[in-house]
Amino acid sequence: TTTTTTTTTTTTLNNGVHMPLIGLGTWKSPLGKTKQAVYHAVKNAGYRLIDTANDYNNEHEIGEALKKLLDEGVVKREDLFIQSKLWNSNHKAEFVKPDLLATLKDLNLDYIDSFIIHWPQACPATGKAPAVRSNGTHAAPASEGTMFPYDPETLVYCSDNDTHFAETWTAMEKLVDEGLVKSIGLSNFNKTQIQEILRISKKHKPAILQNECHPYLQQKDLVDFCNFHGIIFQAYSPLSSKDRPAHFRKKDDPELLEDPNIRKMSKKYNKSPAQIVLHWHIAAGHAAVPKSVTP
Repeated sequence: TTTTTTTTTTTTLNNGVHMPLIGLGTWKSPLGKTKQAVYHAVKNAGYRLIDTANDYNNEHEIGEALKKLLDEGVVKREDLFIQSKLWNSNHKAEFVKPDLLATLKDLNLDYIDSFIIHWPQACPATGKAPAVRSNGTHAAPASEGTMFPYDPETLVYCSDNDTHFAETWTAMEKLVDEGLVKSIGLSNFNKTQIQEILRISKKHKPAILQNECHPYLQQKDLVDFCNFHGIIFQAYSPLSSKDRPAHFRKKDDPELLEDPNIRKMSKKYNKSPAQIVLHWHIAAGHAAVPKSVTP
């Protein structure tokens, strides 16, 4: 169900928790700019959902912004919806809580509203020890213990092939029971993988699936599957991935915000192309977390 408020539109997750449909994404938000971007987004632009992850290497700056906002009384903690992600290196059951605790420390919080498994694969990972932001968010030989370990001989990322996301999910459920997170979910999972999680969930079902989605990648089957199972579909890169690496694009690939039809609607309704696309997401029943350092 959705509810319109004075600041944004919210939806109710399958556990009764209310979540804004539109949030601020912080992937690639650079150090030195993230704190101000988050502060401005909440104080001046009305954002209440902040989406982050420990491998983004900026949660400590987000934490500084949140502390300032709360200390100044701009918002109360219960007004915010903070979402972070479990990194691939920490899929082993005993590594799940240390990953979250590192995020909570960086964010200056004692709980977050949503914690999702970032990717289904435990790679890059060694399976030998947890790795968090303070260990380094750069690629390095496995012996250095960073979040992106690789084999120095083959230069291939290490993989924890003994760990399956089913055991990860069981550990995630315990975090809800401990009051450290309110909701748990998934990111970059496909239909088959989600079905497996639904089968083994003992108490807490996935509340959110965050995958890439936009008018050029509509994910209709996956969205329909989520709707059927009461999972909120949340789009990352909702305005498309214009900044994707060169090897993922062709010279003549179209750019979503330059699409003639979107430009036509933008002119007709006197809205920016980005606003037109975000309206498309809401009309389609998606949540979305566009990223920006100038929200």
